[in-house]
Amino acid sequence: MGEVSDPKELDKAWRQQYENLAREFAKLIGKRRTIVEIGCGRGQLTIPLANLVRGRLLTVDSFAWPYNTAYRSILNIVSKEKLIGRVSVLKEDYRNFLSRQDDARYEAVISSEFLPEIDSARTCEFLSECHRILKRGGVSVHSFLSPVPKNLRQRLLIEADTNPKWTKTPPDEWFSPSWNVMNKELRRVGFKGTKVIRVKSDLIVRGDAAKKLLREWDVRETFWKTHKTFLVSQGLEIPDWIICVGRKT
Repeated sequence: MGEVSDPKELDKAWRQQYENLAREFAKLIGKRRTIVEIGCGRGQLTIPLANLVRGRLLTVDSFAWPYNTAYRSILNIVSKEKLIGRVSVLKEDYRNFLSRQDDARYEAVISSEFLPEIDSARTCEFLSECHRILKRGGVSVHSFLSPVPKNLRQRLLIEADTNPKWTKTPPDEWFSPSWNVMNKELRRVGFKGTKVIRVKSDLIVRGDAAKKLLREWDVRETFWKTHKTFLVSQGLEIPDWIICVGRKT
């Protein structure tokens, strides 16, 4: 199990997490060429995935606060990685984008850590739109951190990210949807062959690295002060990644 205590190593640890996810996404996408990613953020998944698949990625994000600096960041990375022409970044609300897309236009619609940003009602609408804009044989793939903690380190991380007492940006409804809710909704809107893949994060973040993680997640300083002894000795643990996938027949 990987442990990070040096704040300078945290970014590297996160890159490894998304590289692992990108490999799983690439297997599911296969040779499909037209790919839409909703909620691309800073391109954590976008960039490693673009280096693994043959297709062209159209990435969509509103880049609203607290992600308002991410737009320039992902554009710079796309340029640096020489992915111009392979990755297009669109600054737009995802609902507006989806509503103006033709039926059966794309071969894959994906997201990573986007569903935690919306609620169950919007998730139903979102998945329905994913199904509509996909071609027959297309796939919809979505990843998020498991909302079911396996231990106190994971439980504390979820608490920090969801409780308005601690976080400056509490979620609308959940830390993440459960995999069974996702499976049910994928089937309800018409997807077939749905499945769930679990990818272990194997990442514990302790001490000053945990302090940096909390700051990046907009968790108030009082959380660190309250739990400092535990965060230094035991740390926080990233839950397993859940990947839910459905195919349009």
